[in-house]
Amino acid sequence: MAYYEAVKPIEVLKMKSLPTMMFTLMTSLMLTLPLMVNAEPQDNEHALKGVKSGEVLFDITLSEPRMLTGQMAVILETYRDLQANGIEPKIVLAFHGQNVHFLTENLETVSLEDLNQVEAFNEGLNKLIALDGVRVEACAIAIRLYGADRVKIRDGINVVGNTYVSNIGYDKQGYTIIGVR
Repeated sequence: MAYYEAVKPIEVLKMKSLPTMMFTLMTSLMLTLPLMVNAEPQDNEHALKGVKSGEVLFDITLSEPRMLTGQMAVILETYRDLQANGIEPKIVLAFHGQNVHFLTENLETVSLEDLNQVEAFNEGLNKLIALDGVRVEACAIAIRLYGADRVKIRDGINVVGNTYVSNIGYDKQGYTIIGVR
């Protein structure tokens, strides 16, 4: 009887997590597949006339893992679209809000139901971190307020004192600020 009681919760967890993992996988594919196909022709010539560099700060407060995964794919596509138009991308991703929990080396604070999607988000973020001209910042205030572990913030992410101050500074340097909420 003791064995059954010890195994039963694990079996139930496996039964519940398999459908959740499948749903997460299918949702991720549905969100990113259209971005990979790029069926729409590029026609941004009017807006980009005379533009040589693309300085943009994505102000990211969105904390829903599935949506963040999709946003990482859109930001990657934006980077590539700028390049395809002969524009040098300079992109800052400024994270603040509860999403700072997703930026740590260990994801203990992430719920089990969100874990697969947070890992998918981090895979997308890794692709962006690897690109030239991309900087990722996490707000120290948000890390403190939401109880994330500052010491465990992953490599490639710069902890700054206050991303609102970053937004002001980058705005004064000519960056376009796009809110991701």
